Amino acid sequence: YVGEISPRKLRGFANSTSSFFWSLGKAVGQISGQRELLGSQSLWPMLMASCGFPALVQLVALPFFPESPPYLLMHKGDQEGCKKAIRQLWGEGQHQVEIDDIMKEKATMKNTKILSVLELVKEPAFRWQLYMMVVLTATIQLCGINAV
Repeated sequence: YVGEISPRKLRGFANSTSSFFWSLGKAVGQISGQRELLGSQSLWPMLMASCGFPALVQLVALPFFPESPPYLLMHKGDQEGCKKAIRQLWGEGQHQVEIDDIMKEKATMKNTKILSVLELVKEPAFRWQLYMMVVLTATIQLCGINAV
């Protein structure tokens, strides 16, 4: 959501920050799970319940956020809703350039064929990318970070 609602010039930064916070969350979980902190048998339920607090905050806060402007414009065709969401997210100002970029992206997506999983596997142009993704995903599972 954050990557999709951010202005184009900040989109890469917004998308990379989610990876940073994901890694930070893993580190905080590993540190707080030590026996000296919350890793004891009596504090273990508190450690397990601690992940519920951010989820509760998100559950309460997200209904107050507007829909994603690209979603409103590309999928629902609601240009006024898109403009309203952009003003709510980015403030008042001239945002026609961003709306035009979304429209260009929508026009590009019309010419793109969406492949099924079977078609993707059979397509020779995507074979090496698919091999790389499978190998990377498998090695991440085997590296032990999930066990830690």
